Amino acid sequence: MGDNFSEVALALFVLALTKNNVAALGVVLAMVYLPRVALGWLVAGIIDRLPPRAVLLAGDVARAALVLSVPGVRSYPWTVAAVFLMYGITMVYQPLVRALQPEIAASPEVNQKSAARQHSYYAIADLGAYLAAAGVLALWGVAPAFAIDAATYLGAAALIQTLRVNPTIWTAPKAGESRFWEDIREGYRYVKAASPQRMVILLSSAAALGVAALNTLLAPLSRAIWHVSSAHYVWLLLSIASGSLASSIVIERWRVMEHYPFHLLLGTGFFLTGLGFGTVLILPHWWLGAVSLMFAGAGNALYGTALIAWMQQRTPFAVRARILSIRGMGMGVGGAVGALAAGWLAGGVGLGPTVAAVAVLWSAIAAWAIASHSLLTSGDAAAAAL
Repeated sequence: MGDNFSEVALALFVLALTKNNVAALGVVLAMVYLPRVALGWLVAGIIDRLPPRAVLLAGDVARAALVLSVPGVRSYPWTVAAVFLMYGITMVYQPLVRALQPEIAASPEVNQKSAARQHSYYAIADLGAYLAAAGVLALWGVAPAFAIDAATYLGAAALIQTLRVNPTIWTAPKAGESRFWEDIREGYRYVKAASPQRMVILLSSAAALGVAALNTLLAPLSRAIWHVSSAHYVWLLLSIASGSLASSIVIERWRVMEHYPFHLLLGTGFFLTGLGFGTVLILPHWWLGAVSLMFAGAGNALYGTALIAWMQQRTPFAVRARILSIRGMGMGVGGAVGALAAGWLAGGVGLGPTVAAVAVLWSAIAAWAIASHSLLTSGDAAAAAL
């Protein structure tokens, strides 16, 4: 929830620091993804040996310190470096959490419902946090927003420390073993042999490219298209979160993951995201643009839930964290390219044409997912890869 405060604050902080330079914002947002590129291969080799509880605790404390440093130092180069370091830690943190979730769930069905419910919780947190962020930013500025994010990291650490689960869950699958390079090769062999997993990693990477481009363009959108304050960025984020919440509720209540084929869920989610984002170009008022972005939020929840639930269900626990790390590296490549390219294009040809190009990209990803239906619904090649 605290990340929502710094998400809003970071974009506005960088735009103010660089005098509304969209390309500079694109560089900062690329740092969200570049650690996955630089560190993904390393994480794939060590993650199965790391003690999960200790790593999660240390990661939360370190990220709290880093997020506090951004407004404290108030330097563009340090902001770039701090964001890189924060998401370098996340590169380890997130695969560990996602690998553990199915082990905590009672059954695959419970895990599927949990994935949808998690998106609902995220969307509710987004709504509350963005509203609160709007008030905090209006009354006190960006520094308190970063401080709130730091406090939530410390709160997460406290929750992890008190979490009561089967103690074996906190044991590293390969504790004490020293086969670093072999583990890396094993992970990549698995991806090479398991064609459905490989396709999902590629689709995840393409989606990350689209999301990063969208995020880079969203903050300056209000000023450039509707000629209102960049502070309206908060309301655009609220609209995306509202769409995500509505979609997550439908996914859980109607058991969408169980009743519809995977490729159709992906294609629909990708298409809705592009439709919601691209339509803002033809709308005369910012609030109509906000309504349109609700469709982008709904699509994001749909394909996001489908992707992570599929990877968790179809990948054995013995290699799950490594495969999620490899997926994270692919998403890092896509995200870094998306953020940098969107900032560069917006500075060169303008915001409007760049938004249109991103919307077309989402439609292309949707068509790719639909066209890949036979591969995505084929049997798992995991056994041959191990």
